[in-house]
Amino acid sequence: MCSIQNVTRKQGTYYFRQLIRLGPDKPFRLRFSLKTTSRKRAALLSPAMTLICERLAMTMTAKIATDGLTAAQRAEIFRRQMLVERDRLEVMHAQFHVLPPDDHEDIEKALSLRLGASELAAMDGAAKGKVEDFLVARIDPDADDEPIVVMAWSELATSLAQDGAEEAAIARLAEIGVEQSALREAMARKVVNQARIEAIREFRQTLANPGAAYAPVPVAGYEQPAQPQLNASAPQMPPTQAAPVIVGPWVTMTPTESVEKFFEHNPRTGGKDGTARRKSGEPWTNKTREQFKLPALLLEQVMHGQPLATVAHDHLVQLNNCFEALHGPSFRKSPKHRKMTIWEIVQETAERVRRGEEAIAKAAKRKDDGKAAEMPSGALTRDQLGLGLSTTNRHWGFLRQLTTWFEKHHLLSPLDYSAFIENDDRNARDQRDAYTEEQGRMLFSLPPWTGSKSLARRMHPGDLLVHSAWYFVPMIGWYTGMRREEICGLKLDDIEVDDGHWQFNVRPTEIRRLKTITSARKLPFASELTRLGLPDYVIALRSAGETMLFPELMPESGKGTLGDAYYNTIWTKIARALPFLKTGQATQSFRHTVINAMKGAEVMPELRADFAGHKLSSETEGRYSKAHMALLQKAATAIPIVTGHLDPFPAALLPARLRAPRKARAAGQIMST
Repeated sequence: MCSIQNVTRKQGTYYFRQLIRLGPDKPFRLRFSLKTTSRKRAALLSPAMTLICERLAMTMTAKIATDGLTAAQRAEIFRRQMLVERDRLEVMHAQFHVLPPDDHEDIEKALSLRLGASELAAMDGAAKGKVEDFLVARIDPDADDEPIVVMAWSELATSLAQDGAEEAAIARLAEIGVEQSALREAMARKVVNQARIEAIREFRQTLANPGAAYAPVPVAGYEQPAQPQLNASAPQMPPTQAAPVIVGPWVTMTPTESVEKFFEHNPRTGGKDGTARRKSGEPWTNKTREQFKLPALLLEQVMHGQPLATVAHDHLVQLNNCFEALHGPSFRKSPKHRKMTIWEIVQETAERVRRGEEAIAKAAKRKDDGKAAEMPSGALTRDQLGLGLSTTNRHWGFLRQLTTWFEKHHLLSPLDYSAFIENDDRNARDQRDAYTEEQGRMLFSLPPWTGSKSLARRMHPGDLLVHSAWYFVPMIGWYTGMRREEICGLKLDDIEVDDGHWQFNVRPTEIRRLKTITSARKLPFASELTRLGLPDYVIALRSAGETMLFPELMPESGKGTLGDAYYNTIWTKIARALPFLKTGQATQSFRHTVINAMKGAEVMPELRADFAGHKLSSETEGRYSKAHMALLQKAATAIPIVTGHLDPFPAALLPARLRAPRKARAAGQIMST
């Protein structure tokens, strides 16, 4: 007998079966062959099949819940059908004036008969969902000798020149861009019939009071005075018009689809393809666009693919709960994570916490043995959960920007983002502590600067010394305070020689943008950079036909930033060998080290600002001060020298194959250390 959950065995073959319930409907049993006779394989397949079935059931249940029409959609169908009915009734009445009907010589009586019958039919359709044929009789109680006219509704309906409720419902659904389904068609038919009832009653009131159909006409002598004529060549303000009720695609647009429409409507973001205004302006970087897309994707996953028009505050609460249940340092960092939904990652993180708690509990039991808790690989504790404050604030800020724009096109439920966005009262200096001189010497005493075992084992001691991003990126950061992306994105053309002095020309290029306008600047080579071979490295790269200072960071796909490539493939390995690192300390801390050193040496504020690429504290300083290279070179001497123990060596480039653009890593691939 098989003891695997949801699995049975028949004639040696294992079968999967599970009872699935969709809403209040009667459950049904799903059964199929696992096509294996191995009990071990069946035990592995069963949990996967169970998870897939549960996910499919959740998706189908959500789809059933959203298969109907929203209040906004019903209102739009009603509005459109009212316009159709008004025109139809007016045309029918006018046609009676041209050609009276055969059943009545009196136009008024013929019209009354048709209005009454149409109203009864529409009421029947709204209440029962369909119109059954019935007899219509016209009896004048004041004229006993007048014949009684009896007609079938099916016969009379042909003279009304109106579509059936089914055809009208399908047409209205198509007009507002809603996919047709049995439930939506039935709901639309009801709205069509309700609109016909209201249009008939409105038409009767118009017959009794003709002026109700038109705007009031001003009384003579009280007209508004004529407006003065403006210069025809001057720009004219267009006349104010009532904003049309826009439904169409907005009611079905998902959050991620809304992001694409947002990009298309806002050229400053780079437009639909990310290239709009790139020549004349500064659009969003690809990184910013991806950061904008992410919270929309996560919200869509929380909403199970529902349209953004249905978003409610409860969805934001669910998303916030997910943020608090995630592990920030590992969230969506791996190819595996990027293919998972936020719910799946939350579930995986909960399992990692469970493993961590089990390890702590086992350690507590053997406390008397004096053994410390050994955490399994990947295990977590609860105090490690939660995305960082700056990350969540960025997510909420982008979502608020998206929904504020979307609401201009379609009404949304009230969304209170202030419940989630928190003020970051942390001191920026505390978030990224500067490195001390002792820490700098420890950093540059690691194998990448003193000798590695091989190119594949850069963090293992040996005799190999190579000039590359491993060697020079941290060193340039220490002696210039440049941002990580500014360093990694340097082209060889950005390295200049002026009056015999080597300098960096930090400027925007097609490879990377700068953070701000004031980030564009020229910085001198510190004496240590020159002594340890940076000029020789530049010359060697030019001789080899390279164009980038660090070509090994370039991605083959063209996606991603060079700074992120450096951080993920190099800095994370260096950081593991630095026990003094605190949370937030990374390459950005080099900037704080440089600024603090210059402050301690009483370097002028405008020179410090020029060096760091910061906006000056006052307009006067920025307008009348000019950063002279000689002054900047003198300011650079305030930076402590932490590489004095290193010896220079001849220019040694990476092999050509390692300087080629990086290939994308396959999921699960382990990088060399």
